[in-house]
Amino acid sequence: MILYFTGTGNSRFAAELLSEKTGDELVSLNNILKSGSEWEFHSDRPFVFVAPVYAWRLPEKIEEILKKGRFCGSRKVYVAATMGSHAGLTAKYCRDIITARGMDFMGFSGICMPDNYLVSYRMMESEEAVRKIRACLPELARIAEIVRLEQPLEDTETRKAYDRFLSGTVNWSFYHFMVHNSRFTVSSDCIRCGQCVRVCPVNNIALNENRISFGQDCMFCLSCIHMCPVHAIDYKGKAKKNGYYSCPPAADILKTD
Repeated sequence: MILYFTGTGNSRFAAELLSEKTGDELVSLNNILKSGSEWEFHSDRPFVFVAPVYAWRLPEKIEEILKKGRFCGSRKVYVAATMGSHAGLTAKYCRDIITARGMDFMGFSGICMPDNYLVSYRMMESEEAVRKIRACLPELARIAEIVRLEQPLEDTETRKAYDRFLSGTVNWSFYHFMVHNSRFTVSSDCIRCGQCVRVCPVNNIALNENRISFGQDCMFCLSCIHMCPVHAIDYKGKAKKNGYYSCPPAADILKTD
């Protein structure tokens, strides 16, 4: 079973490709979270989590699913994380959670994709993003074959001396100081289409009396900003400065020139 969470489509693309190559069932954790469904999963094949790296860890909600979800059938778990530059100690945190549950941690892979963290980086244009994602196709094929054979996945991610600081102190600071609803703004360009409400995976955005409001449960996936059709949502002016991103269509990535 391929379980994925996505903000702007990178992890969905990776998960769909893994599902196609392995023949495994594809499950959207976005839909699970948004619907409030029980975290109960059954698969006779290994569980493969595909999710982005947020501040050098998996998103808090995805770690929570790993910790508290009910997994029946297979006891094997792989993790494939889409990331900008590197994943810090994401693999270690995943291993600790999975082994603490008495399940078999089968390995981790960090997959370099276009960075959508507009708070710090300029967003890639579509053509550059296509080239970046195409470069990771061999790694996705490697993961798919290993998962299909249910073999251990070798972690090729290079560790850095300061990764403990990044995945520990910086990650904690990210959730305590960066994720604040008051820093999101909605301009007069808003057309009240409700797209931000629909894409928010944790129902943290509401449209009431033609006004967009934000709650306190933000995952900071920033999909509301990136997916707004008129770019009316911003975070401290960073989107206006650094641009917007969504994963290019799979047909553009996979087409042969």
